[in-house]
Amino acid sequence: MHELPLLLFTLLLQGSVGVTLWLALLRSRAGSVLPGVVLAFVMACIGLLASMLHMGYPLNALNALRHVASSWLSREVVFASLYLAVLGLSGLLMIVRKPGGNLLLPLAALFGVIDVYCMGQIYMHTSVITWQHVNTLFLFYGTAGIVGSVLIALMALKGRWTCLPALAKYAVVVVAIMVLARLLVQPLWFDAIMNASQQIVTLPHAPLVRLQQLHDVYIAAWVVSVVGLFCFAVGGLRKAKGALILGSLLLVIAELILRFVFFSIG
Repeated sequence: MHELPLLLFTLLLQGSVGVTLWLALLRSRAGSVLPGVVLAFVMACIGLLASMLHMGYPLNALNALRHVASSWLSREVVFASLYLAVLGLSGLLMIVRKPGGNLLLPLAALFGVIDVYCMGQIYMHTSVITWQHVNTLFLFYGTAGIVGSVLIALMALKGRWTCLPALAKYAVVVVAIMVLARLLVQPLWFDAIMNASQQIVTLPHAPLVRLQQLHDVYIAAWVVSVVGLFCFAVGGLRKAKGALILGSLLLVIAELILRFVFFSIG
């Protein structure tokens, strides 16, 4: 799949932002959040490397900085760079045991949230009808919330942050909100693209045809997502490790399938 680098970039960077948001909230209540910072930083680095592969020639990434005032792509590059830089500095300060590392996490999280918004706007401002809806933002922010919460819950499962016994339950709440919010916006998305396709004769119809071809795959992704939510909720609320791990795996698989469909219909 020629869009694999973008799939990896968006999933990993958005998941990294989700982890950082959790760390920004945990920093004053938990012990060391350094393992989480390292995880988020590595995810972001791999994602950004994947995005450079998509450009064909990595140095072309510098050209994207020339139109910050008018280009969502330029803004995305700027905020992704700021996010990675602040997150990396935060981790470095923690490693050398200098003050300020925890204080930088909220700033890194803020840059990350803005970066995810810029990502969404890049696709919403294209001519691809299936990307132009607010559903794109729900998809991207949903990934940040779901992947971030899953990873935080798994880290808590391994004994990290034992001073926060309700952490898994909070993660369940976030995942449930993200999955249900996405489900609620689906009818609005389908209605919007169907209405547009009937009203605009010159509309590129290839994305709609591709969406119809992938309809069963798309429905399967949602089934996996809902089942994953159920297992994750059982694991988080009842402290059942097996269910938590299974739910986490299913939720990540669902994210991969949904992102595959997203880029395939573009």
